[in-house]
Amino acid sequence: MNHHELWGDEMHSWNIAKGSGSFFDLLSNTRYEGHPPIWYVLLWSISKFTHDPVALQFLNLIISYAIVFIILFYSPFPVIIKALIPFGYFFIFEYSILSRNYAVGILIAFCICIIFHKDFKRKISVYYVLLFLLSNTHLLSLLLALSFHAYFLLSLKKHSEKNRSFITHLLVGIIILAPSVYFIFPPTDSSLNANYWLDRWKTIQLLSIVQFPVRAFVPIPIWSAYHFWDTNFLIGTGQLPTFSKWWTLLVSSGLVLLIIFLLKQNKKSLFFFLFNLLLFVLISFVIPFTNERHVGFVFIGFLIALWFYSNSWLISKSQKWIIALLLSLQVIGGLVAITKDIKHPFSNSYRVNELLKKIPAGEKIVTDYWCLNTLSAFTDKSYYWVDLQRKASYLLWNDELNSALKKNDRYSNGITPVLKQDSVTRVYMISIQRPGKLSQLDGKLHDLFNVKLIDKIDGAIEKGSDLYLYEITSK
Repeated sequence: MNHHELWGDEMHSWNIAKGSGSFFDLLSNTRYEGHPPIWYVLLWSISKFTHDPVALQFLNLIISYAIVFIILFYSPFPVIIKALIPFGYFFIFEYSILSRNYAVGILIAFCICIIFHKDFKRKISVYYVLLFLLSNTHLLSLLLALSFHAYFLLSLKKHSEKNRSFITHLLVGIIILAPSVYFIFPPTDSSLNANYWLDRWKTIQLLSIVQFPVRAFVPIPIWSAYHFWDTNFLIGTGQLPTFSKWWTLLVSSGLVLLIIFLLKQNKKSLFFFLFNLLLFVLISFVIPFTNERHVGFVFIGFLIALWFYSNSWLISKSQKWIIALLLSLQVIGGLVAITKDIKHPFSNSYRVNELLKKIPAGEKIVTDYWCLNTLSAFTDKSYYWVDLQRKASYLLWNDELNSALKKNDRYSNGITPVLKQDSVTRVYMISIQRPGKLSQLDGKLHDLFNVKLIDKIDGAIEKGSDLYLYEITSK
């Protein structure tokens, strides 16, 4: 964590949290995220004490420690499995080092695992509180919540002779889970509404579904790639696939069959895993899950199913070593990711103050889409945003932003009023766009202005996290 540099998505959530004036402003702003509000509420709470972005990393680190503590001291797994899980790719990198709204959902899910097969007073009330919190962390956590409740209802129907109890808990579950659906489905003026995903749908998304098991259970990045993040050595890249699509399908099918074999003695545990996988696949027909951090929830679903299995059945020696082998693949992936992240900068955003120092005092500073997150996070100030032609400290995925990003002259149109209104002949712009890309986004920019690259900080693992400083003057 000490070596990891914050990147755009991490800073975006932080900026929304600290920039929201009230709790209700926060809830309104998070509606545009397509995410439920729990993570943002946590960030908003700590932002009342500090605006240092390191605070969000510290929060995620505490959550990560809590997850590992639960695995080591409360899970029913054999020692070798307990020892391997924390060092796997998802636990040591994606859900711990990267500070997003994933780890908090996993922590809550594991808390449900702890209480599920225990008997104590008000157990059902605690279960529903945890289910509510789980469903309000992320869409993928909502799928886990649905799987938990389906498992709960299955257990209830098996042990209860009264259908009334089953129907009651079915209805209570619907009520508990409904608020998360409200937050996940953004308002009509959001740029991330259903039409956004349907318009982007391509048949190639079906291939990503086939790749889920490989990405989830063999998350080993391409170690020779500088930009290793979200690569997989078995799948390769779009330009250079390692295996053919048919081989990927074969490996994925084999992995699913292996999990079925491991869980087959406990039908309810197997049901949990398959039900969660089915929900994941169904949602993927609309929203493509192509990132490792997304498909990792298939692996989390397996661990939960294995937890339930271990509460009822003793894991045999052969099962233990098969699982240990699967977890060893996770550890290899984790070691590759951690080594790369320590050796190279994941993001160069933290160095934005170096560029700001190179701008002469009193000069006008502007920025553009996405780089606004960097400036706001590390300086705690608002900046003129050329895309929407106003000052801002965070961005919202609304129709206004979506329309602005579609314009092919947003830079020239955004800079022109600054020069006129402030009666200046030049501005300094900090952007994540390299010179060639800047020309592609706005063909008029170089026709109307002299654009000079003053400095750059590149070489980030995350491709959108390099910084460029431009001096833009009138012709």
